[in-house]
Amino acid sequence: MVLIFCTTISLMSANTVLSQEAKENITGHAFYGKMSVPTTDPNIDSSSYDISIFGADVQKPFGGEIFKYGIETGAIFSWDSYVQYFRASSGGNGGTVVVSVAVDSFVMDYFFGGYLGFEPANWFRLSVGAGPLLTWGMRQSEPEESTSDEYTAESVAEFGAGIYARACADIFISETFGINAGVRKTETTLSLKDTAGETSIEGWQYYLGLAFRF
Repeated sequence: MVLIFCTTISLMSANTVLSQEAKENITGHAFYGKMSVPTTDPNIDSSSYDISIFGADVQKPFGGEIFKYGIETGAIFSWDSYVQYFRASSGGNGGTVVVSVAVDSFVMDYFFGGYLGFEPANWFRLSVGAGPLLTWGMRQSEPEESTSDEYTAESVAEFGAGIYARACADIFISETFGINAGVRKTETTLSLKDTAGETSIEGWQYYLGLAFRF
């Protein structure tokens, strides 16, 4: 929650001058959700896993009444710990052992794009947006005690770039405050490969949060 609050304040501060110059209200969001990350490593028991995400964004309209258009920018963070299970050969007898690996990961992305909004009433709005994003990820994996020597402790960090598309809905319960729900799809070049296998940091994100109008 501290991360959401700090990011929201930073984004709101950066847009104070713009909001004073324009008659149109700027809309901001702070949210929490989940991201489903696919993995194709044959040694991993599951084909995907979920990580928690935190984020904040602002949308600034440039024109329109019921249908509006403008730009949006924001950042999304993920900081998660989980346990993954792997199958590894146990030696010359042809058997296998299951290895438990503790994984700590941190991922963030900054996005900037355009959006289209539909605001039929002052208390309700829908928007869709798309554009490029920059992303950075770090992962540390630590296998638990095992008879297999195929997995070792490792840490990797990488930069990447990509694109996103998203849709969200806002319901305002006052002039300046409301609730928000959304979904986002990302495609990136960020891929982390270590003891925990190779995983592309992209996929579907679902989130709920707060909406602000200022």
